[in-house]
Amino acid sequence: MSWRVRTKGDVWRFTAAISAVVLLGSLGLRFGMLPPDLAARTLVPGSAMALMLAAPIAWFVGRRMHEVHRLGTRLEHAINHDLLTGVHTRKAFYERAGPMTAEACTVIVTDIDNFKGFNDHYGHFAGDQALRQFAAMLTANCRDGDIVARFGGEEFVIVLRDAAADEGLAVAERLVARVRASAIYHGPQTLRLTASFGVAALPPGGDMDTAIQQADRALYRAKHAGRDRAFLYDPGCDNAAIPMGTAAE
Repeated sequence: MSWRVRTKGDVWRFTAAISAVVLLGSLGLRFGMLPPDLAARTLVPGSAMALMLAAPIAWFVGRRMHEVHRLGTRLEHAINHDLLTGVHTRKAFYERAGPMTAEACTVIVTDIDNFKGFNDHYGHFAGDQALRQFAAMLTANCRDGDIVARFGGEEFVIVLRDAAADEGLAVAERLVARVRASAIYHGPQTLRLTASFGVAALPPGGDMDTAIQQADRALYRAKHAGRDRAFLYDPGCDNAAIPMGTAAE
């Protein structure tokens, strides 16, 4: 039997279940080992004693199991989510995205424009705040079934489940405008950022890495076209093989 004590209510249910098992075991032993008249005379005090011993112990064990579950949940979240931004890590991205390749999806690769210069000029604290705010905007504009992951530095990858490429481009263009319009407050200063986006289709049964590379090439083109924009992958324009992460800031 496997007990999963996820909530405080589960603690009380665990306590009640264990207490009931102990009570039934006590009754079985009493009537199985004692003469019937003696077993009947000791039924109430014996049952009360069994419950007085079992209930506190079961409650204590249930509380510990609940705490273990909470710690396990936190650990799993820490392993699968980026500590700074709260979005998925690269490893968690591939674990979660694997089953999604069975349906049509859209992949978006994005990063913050000129982020190295921003970080050097305003400091790492402002840079971290910019990354957190950027990740929050990406997440807020995605559905629960979509994936947002930080692949490293200022580069993020999004998978839009059951979305055509033109829908993904519309999402990316909306994000371009929202990033441009959002303020980052750094002490008395109000700072602004822009971001570029590359979009590619992932057909059913397609290869995720191929779609990511295509979106990265579209991102490269967006950077070289002036940044602060979103482009859809075009084989005619994006035919050069550009490794992930080489898009100009």
